[in-house]
Amino acid sequence: MKALGMMALVLVTAIGLAVPAAAQQAERGTAEEAQALVARAIDLIERLGPEVGLAALNAQDPRFIDRDLYIFVIGADGTVVAQNADPSRVGLDARELVDAAGNPYGAWLVERATPEGVWIDYVRNDPLTGQDEPKSSWVVRHGDYIFGCGIYKVP
Repeated sequence: MKALGMMALVLVTAIGLAVPAAAQQAERGTAEEAQALVARAIDLIERLGPEVGLAALNAQDPRFIDRDLYIFVIGADGTVVAQNADPSRVGLDARELVDAAGNPYGAWLVERATPEGVWIDYVRNDPLTGQDEPKSSWVVRHGDYIFGCGIYKVP
């Protein structure tokens, strides 16, 4: 009988540990959702023009923020022109951004972005965990801009 009680305790503990992990995964956007968000941001700029579209993104338009997913846009000169999770980052030279591991991820975003889109891996502080975590951003070069959206790659 004690063995049965111990097995039940182990099972309840395992379920208790799995539920928060599953809940955290549900709070996170997927790679496909990040790519779709970038496509929607590009469409916004195409339909409304850069002035209105970038203003909407910087006004934290809720159509472009989904859980831990948000849009950032880099201009032709390498300057951040939209960042809808933190508009205070607008005006930064993306090429000077360095991640927690010392990688020049901002330069990578600018140099490696393609019209077809590409994933760029780096490390950033994850607002859900408060820790530096692996992150991958989908970036697409479209016209004079680089549009991006990243996902945190946590277990």
